[in-house]
Amino acid sequence: LIANKIMEEENLREENRFLRQELEKKGEIITQNEEMRRLKELIEQVARAEATVLITGETGTGKELVAQAIYQSSPRNKNLFVKVNCAALAEGVLESELFGHERGAFTDAYIQKRGRFELADRGTLFLDEIGDIPLTTQVKLLRVLQEGEFERVGAEETIKVDVRIIAA
Repeated sequence: LIANKIMEEENLREENRFLRQELEKKGEIITQNEEMRRLKELIEQVARAEATVLITGETGTGKELVAQAIYQSSPRNKNLFVKVNCAALAEGVLESELFGHERGAFTDAYIQKRGRFELADRGTLFLDEIGDIPLTTQVKLLRVLQEGEFERVGAEETIKVDVRIIAA
């Protein structure tokens, strides 16, 4: 009972952190540059589709800003926009961050934790630096893309999600 309360409280804190990030989002792209106007039109077209999106470009070119603009213009904008920098996390940590974990799944797993896919359910998950994801995690990611389901680390129960993925 106490462990469940602790888990609920931790999950609420995590969701609260993401909601605060939502409030700090940048606004709409405003420009007079013709190329940027075309980009804005493309963003609006892509936003209406439900397809997974891959944004390419050099470091510092605004890929995250484009991802946020797609999200803001999409029907999913009432739900969370969850960001993950895949390059900043070690393989084991990345898997736990994306898919969550069960209590006792590994040494420091004292409570069950929902992953970013669960947090982004009915919303959008932005995977930055997706090229740095290890092959073993890519296989699990492919399953989410194709089937919309996964298991938390250390779990047998399958979790279904409805998440739009934007990757860069």
